[in-house]
Formats: sequence, C-alpha cells, structure tokens
Amino acid sequence: MKISRSPDFDHFRSIEGLGEANSIPLDYRNFAASFASLRLKTCTIYLQRTFPRILQIQYSTTGAIIGLLMDDAASLTLNGVEGRAPALLLVKGSARCEIVEQQANLVALVNFDSIDDRGWPGEIDRAQLIATEPAKFDALRVTLRDVLMLASHSPDTLVQPGVIENIEESILQAADLAMAAATPSSEAKRLSLSHYLALVRKFDEFVAVNAGKTLYSADVARQLGVSVRTLHNAVVAIRGMSMHRYMRLRRLWSVRQQLLRGTSPQSIKAVALVNGFWHMGEFTALYRELFGETPQQTLSAARKQTGEPS
Repeated sequence: MKISRSPDFDHFRSIEGLGEANSIPLDYRNFAASFASLRLKTCTIYLQRTFPRILQIQYSTTGAIIGLLMDDAASLTLNGVEGRAPALLLVKGSARCEIVEQQANLVALVNFDSIDDRGWPGEIDRAQLIATEPAKFDALRVTLRDVLMLASHSPDTLVQPGVIENIEESILQAADLAMAAATPSSEAKRLSLSHYLALVRKFDEFVAVNAGKTLYSADVARQLGVSVRTLHNAVVAIRGMSMHRYMRLRRLWSVRQQLLRGTSPQSIKAVALVNGFWHMGEFTALYRELFGETPQQTLSAARKQTGEPS
C-alpha cells in the first residue's frame, strides 16, 4: 500500500490513475490532505482525506469507478447534486465532473479494470450519484475499511495464495449488492441542472481565455448570452457560492499562481490591479484570509526556492 501526504496546497498532487484533475482550495490556512492506494489484481482502492475545494476532474476508466463517503457527516455536490451517504458515485468510461467540497471529507474510490456482465446501472461516459440502501452502503464501506486495514497492518497476508482473489471477490460482491439496491438520483433534477452545468463550464472557459483581464459580471453574462441573474443562479447551483465570491476566489488564485512564479516585489500591486483588485488594503486582507499569509510572504518564499533575492 502506498501512502502520500501533502504538507500544503502548493505541493498537493491529485491522485494518479483516476483522471486529469484541478483543485481550487476554499480554505487554504487549514489545509491537510493525504491518500493511500492499494493495487490488487483487477482493481485499485484509494482512500483520500480531502480538503474544502472546488474540484474539476475528468474521470477515466476502462471499467468503472465507484466512490463513497466514509463518514456519515461528509457531503459534497457533484454537478450541482448533493451527495451524502448512502449515495454512491458511479462512473463508467470517461466523464467530466464539477465537484464542490465545502468541508474536508474522507472518501474511498475503487477503480475496477472491468465490470463486464455485472449488470450495474448507469450509462457509459457519464458520472452519476445513485442512492442505495443504507445497510448495503455500510457493508461496502466496512469491506473497504477491512481490506485497507489488512493491507496496512498485515501486508504479508496479501502474498498468500488466493488471498487477493478472495479480497477482490468480497469487494465485488459488496458492490453488486449495493448496485442491485441502487436507484438513480432524480432525473428531473439532473435535466434541470444540465443547462446550468454547461453555462458554468462556458463561464470557466471564458475566464481562462481572458486571464489577467478585469471581468465585470454584466459583460461576462452578455458574452455568454444570458442575464446576470441566470449566470449567478448557475454558479450557485454548480459551485455552491455566489458568482461574486466565485469570481473573487478565481482572481485571488490567479494572483497567487503568478506570485509563486517569482514575480518581482514591485509588481505585486500591478498583479493585483490586473486581476481586478484596486483596493490594496482590501486585497491584502482577502489574500491573507484565504491563504494565511500576505502576498509578500508568498513571493518571498517563491524567490527563496529559486535562489533569487527577495
């Protein structure tokens, strides 16, 4: 079993093997993240301690990915749909997901190389949350916990003949029972959110293309062919926050990325202005609140790493 820990977000790396991912932290100061992975013969189990964030990920698998929250108090939203136990994430093939975690969660994911003839619900190239019976959900959760505990405390057991095969069969049986009791989340709600999801993705693309420019909500909405109210409602539904807060978060994150590249000290103000922050006192306070340090401290640390004078 492999274990990886990240001391801070600047050193955070997404789980390899699940797809391309990009995270924007919502609480930088109390960052803590780690994950463990266990490769068996035909599947890989991941256990991840996440952090408050916006996660954009393109899941990709030759079989199926099942995700479940390992704590009853955990929650997230997937493409605007709230996910709590006993809901399961199910991905077949390749699917792009917009996930918001307002809190740190403990999440387990299993990537199956193949699920031929198992009769699981769900469509190819789509991610969905499906609700199953609490007892079946808990049984799958316990099975995964037990497997990870065995790998952590008694790794020698895994090399015994037939053990891995039996472990995989136990996981598949628990997954089969959970899937047999599963029902797709409300189709009506999914359809009502599909427009908002497409709109937020266009919004993100527009912001990326116009990086470094001051963007105004009315102008952005006009470019996207919708009202400011519609754009705001879409961001709230998909990102779980107001459009104003989301745009500010993206602008602050853009500033930090530029500072981490070692921008010269005298240009901090210029970087802030380019990203739409004209009130330097407010900018510094917002930056410190989100990242737990001043812009100058970020820049100084970045320049020390590159060996340049700060």
